[in-house]
Amino acid sequence: MKSKIALTSFLGVLVVVLLFLNVRAILRPSKYQEVYNERCELNENRLTAITLLQELFHERNHYYASSIDTLIDFYEHGELISINSKDNPPKDSVNDEKFMEKFMNMTMKQREESGYVVFDTTRTTVKVRMESELAEKNAKKDGNLITMKDFYKIPYTNQRYEIVTPASDSITTKFAIYVPVNTLMANFEKSVPSSIFGKMIYGGMADVYNPAIKEKNLKDTREIKNFTGLQLGDTIVNSLEITPYDK
Repeated sequence: MKSKIALTSFLGVLVVVLLFLNVRAILRPSKYQEVYNERCELNENRLTAITLLQELFHERNHYYASSIDTLIDFYEHGELISINSKDNPPKDSVNDEKFMEKFMNMTMKQREESGYVVFDTTRTTVKVRMESELAEKNAKKDGNLITMKDFYKIPYTNQRYEIVTPASDSITTKFAIYVPVNTLMANFEKSVPSSIFGKMIYGGMADVYNPAIKEKNLKDTREIKNFTGLQLGDTIVNSLEITPYDK
């Protein structure tokens, strides 16, 4: 009788263990994909903000910023200047057909020299312009909205994005930002439940990005074999696209 109870207990425990292992085997791969998708979106949002800032910086200075600190300062204190011109012929000549014919045949330079053009200078802070740019971008988004909060930091880290520029360019016209997958998925444990059950299911998943351990964790390594980092821009060609980074 005792042996039968012991066997039943053993089988019960075995069923629970197998059920747990099955649940774990199902949930871990999906969690990798979930965290990867989330991290990609967060990084793409911040890289998009940096792209917009770089475009405004280029508009103002005719070259791209070569460091993230320069972009931060530009965002905090910069301003954009736009100059608009408007034709301004003498009011009493509007009904003078002969004068208006002459006026219409004038070049812009001739109109300027004759005082028939007025210029209006408008100054806009970079912060205000970015609000407008982001509102337009966010209107087309379904997921997390793009904001300027910590735009210069890689999510889940205190690491700043590093702007890489060609060493040979005297004036920087190209730039890139590289986010390797190990950096993209840094501090993986922050994206999984911290409960005891969560640790039992997801414990050790961060080890797959640890070079000293991942070779021993072949099963989990297979789950992330197609994951890539992100690359903004290029130091070889002019590009502001966000693309996969495989290195």
